Amino acid sequence: MWALLGSLLGGLTGAVGKILPDRGKQNESQSRVNEAEVNGAPASVLRLWRSFLGWMLTLLFGWEVAGRLIIVPLFFPGWCEHLPPSALNQIMTLLLGMLGLGF
Repeated sequence: MWALLGSLLGGLTGAVGKILPDRGKQNESQSRVNEAEVNGAPASVLRLWRSFLGWMLTLLFGWEVAGRLIIVPLFFPGWCEHLPPSALNQIMTLLLGMLGLGF
């Protein structure tokens, strides 16, 4: 009885293994593709532009959260009414889009 049950379950796991891809092999192949793309590509301006934009958006996010909301009201209370409106929604949209987290 147990032998029959073991053979049936063994057959099911074999069928499932054929249907579902092996994650280890898939990750390894994607890693090889990524390495080939990076090694074969010349240093492009687009890579520099993306990193520059990422750093600028990170600095703007820091200003909007830490500077505008915490530092300015504590140390320079008279400046609050002279500041332009917050752009946190636009900065978050761009920053999260660059990070691949959606809008």
